Amino acid sequence: MTNYKLNESKMFADVTDGIAIIINSETGIYYGLNELGTAVYENLTNGASTQDIVACLKSIGAPADIESKVNAFVLEMKDKELLIEDSASTSEVSIDKEMALAEDFTLSVKEYNDAQELLLADPIHEVKEETGWTPEKDSIGYTKEETTEREKKLEEE
Repeated sequence: MTNYKLNESKMFADVTDGIAIIINSETGIYYGLNELGTAVYENLTNGASTQDIVACLKSIGAPADIESKVNAFVLEMKDKELLIEDSASTSEVSIDKEMALAEDFTLSVKEYNDAQELLLADPIHEVKEETGWTPEKDSIGYTKEETTEREKKLEEE
């Protein structure tokens, strides 16, 4: 059984009104989860396993492919380095049935870079000596080409 926790070495998170926002303090990119994604994220970071979350979702009427949806969601969060594996623990799963039905059992992680430069302008971040507290695009961890490619990808979504 695999458990997960927030990758606190890079990320900080806040949940407000059922929506999680996770900010990468190294890149300035932030991520927004939909309500069901937030519920799954909270259960994971509270010690619930993916198997227990899947079982809970099935018990409230999730479609047959919910296990693959949950696994894809967790994999996406791991790939974006939002979550890292944690030591095994157990926690009771709590997911609101009405919210899950309203979300049509959809789990989503949206990536945003529109506040990237603002978030990185904070003096705690490393910046180039010649630019002072206003980092150039290249100093935020991505080349200009990578940044352009990421922006195009976000516009297509």
